[in-house]
Amino acid sequence: DELLPAKWCLDYDMRDVYLRPMLEWRMECDHGWSVPAGALGKGLKRRLPPEIWAELEATYAAAGIDDNWDSLFRTIAFFRRIAREVGAHLGYAYPENFDRRVTDHALRMRSGEPLGRPNTDGPIL
Repeated sequence: DELLPAKWCLDYDMRDVYLRPMLEWRMECDHGWSVPAGALGKGLKRRLPPEIWAELEATYAAAGIDDNWDSLFRTIAFFRRIAREVGAHLGYAYPENFDRRVTDHALRMRSGEPLGRPNTDGPIL
């Protein structure tokens, strides 16, 4: 029940470090890599399809722990969908096996199961 570090990981690591660049790449795929991304995601709302923006908005949560867990898993699912689209556009496969192992680890964390290191051994794909 550590709200501050959990919110940091969700809001900064998940959204700013991973999701925002993936959304910028998704925008660039749609615009032929000719539209520069604005600082901190500025301008993405008007350049992304409305359904993608609505899905992004749905990943935000209130301060409650269950709301934040739900937000985390919505963010993971949203990232997965956008990353698959960008990967397909650029000719890369999405690392399904790695995604599954990391998601399973997060699910075990949510359930309170004792954890060791995430099972990230083996090939990423």
